[in-house]
Amino acid sequence: MRKIIALILILIIIVPGCFSSENNDTDVEPPIPEIEETADLEAIVHFDQEFGQIAPIHGVNNGPLIQKSWEIEGCQNIWYGADYTSKFNELQIPSSRTHGEGPGDMNRIWIHADENGVPVYEGYDPLNMSNYNFSETDERVLATMATTSTSVYWRLGYPKAYPSYPDCPDWRSPPDNFTVFAQAAVQVLKHYREGWNDGYYYDSFDTVEVWNEPYLLDWWSGTALEYYQLYHEVNSAVTAEFGESIDVIAGLNFGANNHEFAHTFLENAQNNNEHLDAVYIHLYRSNPSQTLYAFFGDENYSVETTLTNYGFPIDTPVYVTEWNRNIPVYSSSASSQAYSTSVLTIFNELWQGNEGNTTLPGHTTLKMAHWFAARSGLWEANLTPKGPGYTWQVYGDMYVNTPIKLVDEGGHYSNSADADEFQILAGKSDDDRNLSVLLSRYVAVNGEPPRNFSGILESINLTIEGMNPACEYQWEHWGMTESENHPWHMFDSGVFNGIEFTMSNFEMDQRSFHYFRFTANDDC
Repeated sequence: MRKIIALILILIIIVPGCFSSENNDTDVEPPIPEIEETADLEAIVHFDQEFGQIAPIHGVNNGPLIQKSWEIEGCQNIWYGADYTSKFNELQIPSSRTHGEGPGDMNRIWIHADENGVPVYEGYDPLNMSNYNFSETDERVLATMATTSTSVYWRLGYPKAYPSYPDCPDWRSPPDNFTVFAQAAVQVLKHYREGWNDGYYYDSFDTVEVWNEPYLLDWWSGTALEYYQLYHEVNSAVTAEFGESIDVIAGLNFGANNHEFAHTFLENAQNNNEHLDAVYIHLYRSNPSQTLYAFFGDENYSVETTLTNYGFPIDTPVYVTEWNRNIPVYSSSASSQAYSTSVLTIFNELWQGNEGNTTLPGHTTLKMAHWFAARSGLWEANLTPKGPGYTWQVYGDMYVNTPIKLVDEGGHYSNSADADEFQILAGKSDDDRNLSVLLSRYVAVNGEPPRNFSGILESINLTIEGMNPACEYQWEHWGMTESENHPWHMFDSGVFNGIEFTMSNFEMDQRSFHYFRFTANDDC
């Protein structure tokens, strides 16, 4: 509409005869109309239109407790010990995956191993309590369950070692007895769910991921068929014991690389009428919208396409158990923060709980996501935020204080390897007293993973319509900058009372994110 009005005004100036009155007094200068400058990008939020909820998909790998004593020297580097419990509670982090830290790995829990340190199951009774050592895993699980909101996502398998670490055991080999291994997994679950072997009673200990990245030689030296057979044994044993109360999750790569592994697995699963509770994927991408292609957009390699080709339901749940920016950059660089906030916004549209309130109807298969990794990426040991820690702080604030997702307009995804993202996520509290708006801009050509800001500034117009005029709001405008000393700071603040809030032509780097927070006064 603004562009149309501006065009009409320009026509009035250029072609006065078409709009002039009959009294053409050449001695009077016609007034010069004020033409409002059009911003590069427009973001519109509808405060009075609810659209699902801010999704609990800000799970992580590792934490809240991380112990230096869990390190295996030369094999498993913990970097430093830390206790992030206060952050987990503050941000209500929903799930923590056991991976890459030691506890939860079967080489820590099962006590029998050969001379090379590889666990041995053949010849041992998995029901015998003396075959287990839960001390380290108990420490990790109890610290997680003691938080206000975080559950444990259990990754069943071993840590990364040989050949990446030549002096470490070769833990890539398939277990020497799948049946004993599967029953041992059941006993671990019983330890944490039913109190077995001086255990605990955590109903939320309800996932078991069968191995990490079995499609990569760094993690699995067996075949795809052997992986299916292992999954089948674990799936059958867990289901026989617990019914459908636990998700047994298969690790598959649906992309162009290693996709034959997934096809072999699914072909065998199809032939044996295997029920898949869920699958997990890992998403290390250069373009936030490649998340959509991984779920459903790629007609050859997406999760939905591949599963349905083998007769599995299109709505099979998906866990994203690792995600971050493309290796080796990850999300530590300043330019990567908008990648993270963009993906979190996309995850809201894919989350199962927002079916019926999403711009992507029929594709809401995401059950949980785990960012990689809390032990090294979000905070220092003293809780000082690293770069990605600011993204988690913002998202946690939205999830905790403004959980009702709102309708928005003006955002767009990327349609190619060239990243051109403008993502909008807005939420409010159920009493209308709190409002938050997250704007994420991520531009990078040719799928490149740049480390720095773009240096290109765009003008943004933000409009929030339908606000509660009974409330006077204190508002703050925060954002990322390129400053090394103050990468996250407040740009502006003020007081607002009315129906429509506008902020016109503020500048935003093409690889940054901005955050607006509104809090009503006590008289609201």
